[in-house]
Amino acid sequence: MKRSNLISKIMLALFFLVLAFISTYPAFIGHFFKLTMDGQIHLIRFESVADAIKNKELPPIVNFMGYGNVGEVFNGMYPWLSGLIFIIPRVLLNSPMHALFIGFYLLNILTILNTYLLVRKLSNNHYIRLMGVILYQLNAYHLTLMYSRNALGEALAYAFLPLTMLGCYLIWNNKKIGILYLALGMGMIINSHMISSILAFLLIIVAEIYSIFTRKLSLKEIGYFTSAGILTIPIIIFTVANIANISLQNRIATTWRGINSIDMWESLKAMLQNNIADKSIIFNIGIICFVLLCILLVTSIVSKANGSWKKYILGAGIIYILTLNIIPLPASLPQTPVGIIQFTGRLLSIVMILLTVSCVLFLKENSNKVNTKSSFIFLFMIMSLLTVGSVRTYHNTVNDDPIRYYINNDNYVGEISKLTEGDMDYALIGKNKQVIIGKMSHRYTVSKTSYNSIILKVDKKANQVPFFLYKGIPYEVRVNDKNTKIKVGSILKLKVERGDIIQINSKATWWNYVTFIISTIAILIISISIVFCRGLE
Repeated sequence: MKRSNLISKIMLALFFLVLAFISTYPAFIGHFFKLTMDGQIHLIRFESVADAIKNKELPPIVNFMGYGNVGEVFNGMYPWLSGLIFIIPRVLLNSPMHALFIGFYLLNILTILNTYLLVRKLSNNHYIRLMGVILYQLNAYHLTLMYSRNALGEALAYAFLPLTMLGCYLIWNNKKIGILYLALGMGMIINSHMISSILAFLLIIVAEIYSIFTRKLSLKEIGYFTSAGILTIPIIIFTVANIANISLQNRIATTWRGINSIDMWESLKAMLQNNIADKSIIFNIGIICFVLLCILLVTSIVSKANGSWKKYILGAGIIYILTLNIIPLPASLPQTPVGIIQFTGRLLSIVMILLTVSCVLFLKENSNKVNTKSSFIFLFMIMSLLTVGSVRTYHNTVNDDPIRYYINNDNYVGEISKLTEGDMDYALIGKNKQVIIGKMSHRYTVSKTSYNSIILKVDKKANQVPFFLYKGIPYEVRVNDKNTKIKVGSILKLKVERGDIIQINSKATWWNYVTFIISTIAILIISISIVFCRGLE
């Protein structure tokens, strides 16, 4: 390797490390982290998985820690495989805050790296590539996902979206290695967040429909996409097997449905104020990205010259308009399958990947008209300042919502374990579609919880205990240290007296271990294959 090439690689690595630090550190200044509802839901399940791994086990599907201590199944219904980015540091470190910081830092490194893998295939100009990375990494919506919404599943999916786009781009350009990138990207999105995977899949479907109408779809392309789909199966088998095991054997509640649109004027005001608050009506991509979107969109419409960037910016513009409240929607739409999106702001991830691709391709085609080095320096400086400012402002705003937790090393486990959020998500429901616990009051005191068990002390004489028992999950229930027969598919029904001690245990099944091994091996093999198959690009 030539010395100049080595120096350039070192400088690139240093830039990635600095960019990730700028993206992470502002949320931890003051040695605390501002946590929201979603953040509590994610961190308590990561904590239970980390505890299981410390004991050299996989966690059971059921959650004993957090979520109201009613036996929810977040470990089974919500993917956590990609969350190992947060979980492994927690396994290795006693300080939860240092582990959390490292988790976010690794997440940002992963997002930056995957974006760079995409943009290096779009342009040979180093400054153009880095501008693409900056746009995708430092935009306001990405910061919202991580720090104001704490939507860690979506943030992880966001990190793998560039790999999915890269796979599609290579396949569209007849490059066989695109199969590997697409399989890994889609597989890890599914292993991160199911709604994001649906949106990514719909993006691919729309793109292929466009290819049909433009008569560019070939049998080879169909074969490449099919091959990618087949390769995705072993990557996602652990996640899908868990979800299928629960949902096919039990009648469970689904998460709330709705289509909360972005308010155009409130969002614009938030951009001008550099505001990343977790309010769905003001979700935005930031003023810099918004201006670029508008400029490129107008340019694509008025310019007569053809350019490969045009279809991407038109797609970004159309999807962005769909997120706004300027389009009246049928009142019944939120209760249809479309309602699983919950709020249209989720589409901003798709907007940003399309905007990033279009910007890089536009600059590539117009590099003789643009000073790319000066543009890179300006973009890096202005978006870094906006990032630090928005995250710090949000971080320092206290009690802006009733659901807020300010976690540090001293209160970490206590705060994420509070009995407030998620206790009825994926709950067992009856034929009337109502949660079977209903308004039943708790008749026990939680004495102890761990990743695989819970100990309850009965406060009142009762015939049933508000604790879910799902079909397909192995349970062991002991009352006063004696094994008790139970019926699954309902809440725990047994006669107990005041002062009785109930212990409920569960463990991962043999097929949990088998599917976990298959998924992890598949991820490793495909990742290694990408490294050694660069010649196919």
